Amino acid sequence: MTGELTPRAPRPLRSRKAPWVALVIALAVVVAVAALIVNLVEGSLYFYNADEAVEERSDIGDRRFTLQGSPIGCSIVEGFSGDEPVVAFSLSFGGASVDVVHHGDPAELFQADVPVVLDGAWVAQPPVVEGFTGIANDGWHFSSDRMRVKHDNDYINDDEYDERLTLSDAGADSTEVVCEA
Repeated sequence: MTGELTPRAPRPLRSRKAPWVALVIALAVVVAVAALIVNLVEGSLYFYNADEAVEERSDIGDRRFTLQGSPIGCSIVEGFSGDEPVVAFSLSFGGASVDVVHHGDPAELFQADVPVVLDGAWVAQPPVVEGFTGIANDGWHFSSDRMRVKHDNDYINDDEYDERLTLSDAGADSTEVVCEA
């Protein structure tokens, strides 16, 4: 057995990946995380019951948020703002009333005394819809462009519901909302 002892050419070294590849990947991750954070922050809607929204109106300003309350039956007026269909109504929660102008058709199950959730913003002027005289009449209205109504045949009256209802009634004014004829 004879071994060959002639020198061989050295093996070529494995080339390292270019350093810019790692930099591009890191930059792509940073951009993706930043875009996600911006979308989450800007896409957030803040949920307020009517009494909280009225109380926090100066802090909320013209920022979009979600408002919840129960429409007051005698205040519901369907009409037009230009050529656009609107429904104007007042809603209440926790003793506070809010005048609302919803742009577009109301939710399919919209009716008096059934809570609605609305997306929109405060407008610093009284609502202008023919035939609508708001109950709040405070120089503001909530301009809505999205309405949701939740109905469920499987309602379960849990322990917390009675407590929340009692707290809401306790926070309400002692006067009931009365619509004038």
